[in-house]
Amino acid sequence: MKYLALLTLFIFSSCALFKGGSSGKKESTVDITEYQPVTTEDYIDHLIAFEGFYLNSPDIKLFKLNKKENRYLESLAEEILKNNELFFTQTERPIFRVVESEVPFHFSLPGKRIFFSSGLVAKYIKSEKLLYSVLAYELIRSEKNIYRKVRIIPTGYMSTSRILSLLRLSTSEKVETHKWAYYTLKRVGVDPDIYLSWLQIQNRNSADFSLLLGDTSSISREESLFKAFIIENAKKKSSLSKYERSSREFYAFVNRIKG
Repeated sequence: MKYLALLTLFIFSSCALFKGGSSGKKESTVDITEYQPVTTEDYIDHLIAFEGFYLNSPDIKLFKLNKKENRYLESLAEEILKNNELFFTQTERPIFRVVESEVPFHFSLPGKRIFFSSGLVAKYIKSEKLLYSVLAYELIRSEKNIYRKVRIIPTGYMSTSRILSLLRLSTSEKVETHKWAYYTLKRVGVDPDIYLSWLQIQNRNSADFSLLLGDTSSISREESLFKAFIIENAKKKSSLSKYERSSREFYAFVNRIKG
């Protein structure tokens, strides 16, 4: 009973402290007007910090892109950005990171920081149009900050599986982003139907893409919903396409990663 009485006294005295007290004595209180609520910008800054945590991880090794390869990737991104200038209004130049990993994955962070694995390029990016599809999706996410609001305790390191899980979207969010990518590619002159092919590649190889997808059953739902969207827009499809064949720069880029 003595301990219960002491606990009760502590609880009531604690409540009085946080409320400023009920006695006539002047209590020392915290001025909460000095504190601001967490804003969207705070979450964006927090996400940007993920890059340092990820790159500091001991198991993360980057494939060193040469100047020509960087210029090539920048030229693809520039095609997407300049042909959709009303959509892409941020002025940062894209930064590309190729992670040495046989596991296929890609992700982005705010500020047009684009990451993809060497395994993704070597195994699945068989044409330049597929590379455009990946870049369009991630540029859209980065431009519009399509990320979950998450906060983590900084440890200085972050694995690939951890960062992908934190950046993963719901099926409905991904489908809406796929639709934006479709229109983005269309304005560039890339046959936007290639985007459906990209989803089908992931669906057929869902076990290989499990780290990227998380729930591998979700890709079937994505493909189904996006296919319905394609059918609805079939009559609006342009017959013009500038990118029927992949460039020599594309093959040089892929072959060096494979090599």
